[in-house]
Amino acid sequence: MIKKKILFIFKQPYHWNPDIIDKFSNYFEVESINISEFDKESFSEIVSKINNLIKTKNIEITVFDVDYFKFLNLFFIQEIICKKKILITGDDVENHEMNSITASGCDIVLTHDPLSVLKFREKGFESYHVHFDSGKTPDNYDTKKEIDVLYFGILNSDRNEFLDYIKKQNINLKNVGHISDENRLKDEDLFKLIQKSKIVINFSKTRSDFIRSYTSKNLYKFHYMFKGRLALVGLNGAACVSEYSPGQEILFKKDEVPYFFTKEECVDILKKLLNDEKLLNEYTKKFTTKAHNLFEEKKNILPIYNALQKSNSDKVQLFKLPYWYLRISAKQITVRNISIFKPKVLVSNLNNIFKILKKSNILEKILILIEYLLNIIWYTFKGLLNKKK
Repeated sequence: MIKKKILFIFKQPYHWNPDIIDKFSNYFEVESINISEFDKESFSEIVSKINNLIKTKNIEITVFDVDYFKFLNLFFIQEIICKKKILITGDDVENHEMNSITASGCDIVLTHDPLSVLKFREKGFESYHVHFDSGKTPDNYDTKKEIDVLYFGILNSDRNEFLDYIKKQNINLKNVGHISDENRLKDEDLFKLIQKSKIVINFSKTRSDFIRSYTSKNLYKFHYMFKGRLALVGLNGAACVSEYSPGQEILFKKDEVPYFFTKEECVDILKKLLNDEKLLNEYTKKFTTKAHNLFEEKKNILPIYNALQKSNSDKVQLFKLPYWYLRISAKQITVRNISIFKPKVLVSNLNNIFKILKKSNILEKILILIEYLLNIIWYTFKGLLNKKK
């Protein structure tokens, strides 16, 4: 069977990009690019290069990695010429308002969070859960459980408070957390540690000081977010005790992944399981069995593959684009282009702004054009100052 060609447009190189490519390679012939490599190209030039690549290699499906990147918006997606388009998001908890508008240019949405899947489906999108990290399972687990409790992942003050409290309660904790991705363990070493652990602890609060949502910025200190750590733990044969998140409540029962809100609740659960080997084994078996059913590569990707075989898909139609989305998109494209000071870039930039404003009302047109001119002046001035330093 001839595999269809699929192009992943990633924001930048990231540790899970190869895992995603590997998953889809079982069903598709995969190409990938990183937008961060196009540091001297304008918005329109990047679009042109991607369309040339799609045409030259006869690519049928394009996947857009959209979270937090400055111009992978609806207008960028609409400029890309391809039969099928997919939006993929790993941080929809903070970006859902933005993503749900951007996704109207796509046929399918793939999201890391099970709650996010339902949010998109609620709006009429065809949406699927995708596990970002490796879905491969080891041939043999290391049956000797040398570590009582393991933590891996990024560290911050909130997580450190929990981990310090666990240690003070005389629980044998191995902490291999890291401050930045440069210091994270290699996957092979991490998987071996998980296989040697009885329990892995998972935290689910978002890590920033506040939620960076476009429509509710600075209102909430955190959200409880589904973490892919659960999948890695279950696939590698350990039990998991987790901070609460709605996403895991959708997938797991409380006797599969017991959850906590406070550090005291966390310690109570850990002690209960560590002091009762039979109970721990029951939790571990239920959790790992469910994790294999949910996250093994073929089981995770097959529904997505089947959805992409359909000849037609109904895109969600929006009545209109909100003003805040239009002005953000205009600013994203302008800021992207401002450092590339060429006459043709200035002309194409203005053309892009007019495309954004095409269906807006007169007041929105005036406000966004004024802001566009102010951004041109401010970011040009700022760029000149930076060059002098």
